[in-house]
Order: sequence, then C-alpha cells, then structure tokens
Amino acid sequence: MMVNEKLKIVIAHGHSSLETFHSLLPFISLAKNINKYEMKFVDYNNKNLYKYSGDIIILVRKFHQLDIRNNKNIEHMISYINNIKQRFSKVIYFDDSAAVSHILFFLVPLVDSYWVRGLLKNKNLYSKSFYGGRSYSQYYNQKYNVEDENIYLSPSCKDKFPSNIEIAWNIGIGCYPTNKKSLLNIYYSEIRKFSCFLSMLPSIKPLSLLINKYIKEMINTLSQEVLLSKKTKLVSARFSSKGYYNSVAFHRDLVLKKIQKNELFLKGNTSKWNYIQECNNIYGMLSPFGWGEICYRDFEATLGGNLLLKPSMDHIETWPNIYREDCYFKLDWNFNNIDNISEIFSDQNIIFDRIMKSRMIYLDAIKNSEKRLEDLINSLFN
Repeated sequence: MMVNEKLKIVIAHGHSSLETFHSLLPFISLAKNINKYEMKFVDYNNKNLYKYSGDIIILVRKFHQLDIRNNKNIEHMISYINNIKQRFSKVIYFDDSAAVSHILFFLVPLVDSYWVRGLLKNKNLYSKSFYGGRSYSQYYNQKYNVEDENIYLSPSCKDKFPSNIEIAWNIGIGCYPTNKKSLLNIYYSEIRKFSCFLSMLPSIKPLSLLINKYIKEMINTLSQEVLLSKKTKLVSARFSSKGYYNSVAFHRDLVLKKIQKNELFLKGNTSKWNYIQECNNIYGMLSPFGWGEICYRDFEATLGGNLLLKPSMDHIETWPNIYREDCYFKLDWNFNNIDNISEIFSDQNIIFDRIMKSRMIYLDAIKNSEKRLEDLINSLFN
C-alpha cells in the first residue's frame, strides 16, 4: 500500500441481525471516512468474492454454521481461505461466536489476524478441548454429569497460543432499545429483523442512518444519572432454558429452581417493550450464560440502570468490559450465594456505584468503537 493511498477494505458478511445490529457497527461507522478508507460490504453467500481484490478482506462469521466434526468442512474452510489470500494483502477472520472458549485454531495460521469477542484469561486452557465447546458446559458436565445428546468438543491449541488472535468487540457494541417511548424502541424486534433487509441494499447508508438513531439514544441514556429512589427492589429473571444444549440449559434451570419461591425475582414471559420498561423501574437484572458468557441482558441491564447479577466472569477478558469486580454482583457457578443479593440491596451506595461504573465503561466503549477498529487495522501494518 502506498503512503496516503486509501485502504481498500472488503467486509464480507451474511446479513444476520447479529451482524447488522452488532458485529458490523464499527465498520459502518468507519466507512464514513471516505478520505482514508474505501469500504465495500458484500454478501459472501450470494456474491463471488474471488472477483474482489484489495488491501484487506474481513470475513465475518463466514463458517459459523459449518459443523467441524465433518473433516470435509474443515478442508473447505482451509481451501476457501487459501483462495481468498491470493486476492488480498491481508485476510482477517472475525469469529463473533458467542463462547470465548471456542476458536477455530486450524484457521488461525492461515490468516493475518483472527478476531474474537473475548478470550479466556488463562490461555493454557485452550490446550484441551471443551465439552460442548464452552468452559461452563465442561464445568457442569464434570461436576453434575450433565451430558448433551450430541457430544461436541471444541478445537484445541496444539502449540503456543497464537499471537495473531485479537479481541475485537463483544455484543455490547450494538443497537439496543431504551425505555424512551418511540417507534424504534416499541417495535425494536421488528426493526432488528428489518435491518437484515437494509444490509442487502447496494448502499450501506440506510442501515447507517438507522444505527445512528439507536446509538444516539443509547449515548443519551447512558449519560444520565440513575435514580434509585424511583426504582423498586426487584430483579428481572425473565429467561428460560428452552432451546439450549443440556450442558448450557442445566445452570439456567438450576438458578430458576433456586429463586422459584423468592418474590424478589420477576419470572415468566412478557413482551420486549414491557421488559425494557420494567428494567428501567427495578434494581437488578439476573443474566445467566447463554450460548456464550456475554449476553444481551448484560447490556440491557446497563442501559436500564440495573445492577447486573451474573455467574462469575473472572475467567474471561473482553471489550467492552463491564465485568470488573466493582461493576456487577458476582454469582458462583452453583448459585449458592444468590440469596445474598437481598443484603446488597440494603446498601444503595454499593448498588449505585456499581451501576454507574458499568454505565461509564459502556458509554466510553460506544464512543470509541470506531477508534478500536482503526487501531486493529493499523496493527496489521506495524
């Protein structure tokens, strides 16, 4: 690349709502810098990527749905990357998979950088496969003998942990509804689906305009001080275990049983809009692990001014990191300390400090996501 020449970047994605409302956001924001970057958003499902060339190609969750228990799928992935490398100076694979314990280590040596949502702090743990592809699935498998119907083991790292694996951003970088009474928030679920259609248009501008409306309102909400005096001492626990592997569902059932008779927790189903309004009017949010450690509820809690109650996140590093000791109420993975939350609720200063610290971390991250992406890109050429 010549000095002062625009970087030609191709972002290949699949138009899922997870991408359009989360993973792609920093790219869409950076694309506005037309003097420095020439960005092209393409669909790797419908377009032949081999006709494109440039300085960088970023493959967003390209192989997410391929079962790596089939060796032919692994061979396909490797062949695909090798062919793409002939057209671009740098190849990045953005693995925005939910579980930080799951990395496609057989692809890492083939790409210039492998981006993830987060990583295990103890990199030595990657030397062995995880039951169910998740560190917590393995924990419940070993401690409670929980078994999945179809056993899956994540890839392991055979050698030293690769230096080209980088933490990009987690699903906190995304569009979330606030409690402001507007069509964008009331019909959030429908608009989120509509964003997938917008991402198929030739221009990224319509999707960009929609995203900017959400981000602007999120920044406004996070900039406000939380008034605990207007909240009720209750905790949202509106989730279920349906649709998950046994090794994931187990701990969700476990905590639901522990709080079954506890009137402090709000349980059962409600509409998305009612849920968002409810969060704004109560103290806490209980957010178990889902397909990954980092969940939508974590950031809905931050936006709603809730104290986040969550299984210990001491084992991971991620960005934005709202999982510091002073930002949430840490539950042990057996939930033996869940009843202690009533004691914490008696001290409003602790609640307020943790809520506001997590909001400031989140606010700063939203404002600096574009810079984080630019730093990751620049590191490719240093």
